Amino acid sequence: MSTSILSQLTKLRKEKELIEKKERALLSKTNSQALSQIKAIMKESGLTFEALVAGLKGKSAASKVDMGASPKAPSTKKAASSKGKTKANAKPRVSRAGIKVPIKFKHPTQPELTWTGRGKTPAWVTELEKAGKIDSAKVQ
Repeated sequence: MSTSILSQLTKLRKEKELIEKKERALLSKTNSQALSQIKAIMKESGLTFEALVAGLKGKSAASKVDMGASPKAPSTKKAASSKGKTKANAKPRVSRAGIKVPIKFKHPTQPELTWTGRGKTPAWVTELEKAGKIDSAKVQ
């Protein structure tokens, strides 16, 4: 390539960077204005952050309107997520991950070994089942 082509490419790249910088600035300004409008509407209507998120996800937000309270920060509590349907008329499956359940089995001689009955069966439970002594491990 000749130097004139290289200089033209360099010039175009600089112009492109300037245009992209102006674009980012305009988008930032537009986003700031939109956020200000959203905040004002939320404050006027008593709408919480959770209700806004629920509305964006297509869920009913009516039960999440908080009259007179200030908007809350997003909840960190995990909600059970529903998975896709397996058949046309089947109900969606719900994940139970993160939900604590009581202990159902405790090792007879090593009480620190426990099992809730969920997940992979521990080796000590399998051994007790094979020996026919699983009843000794059940927590009442």
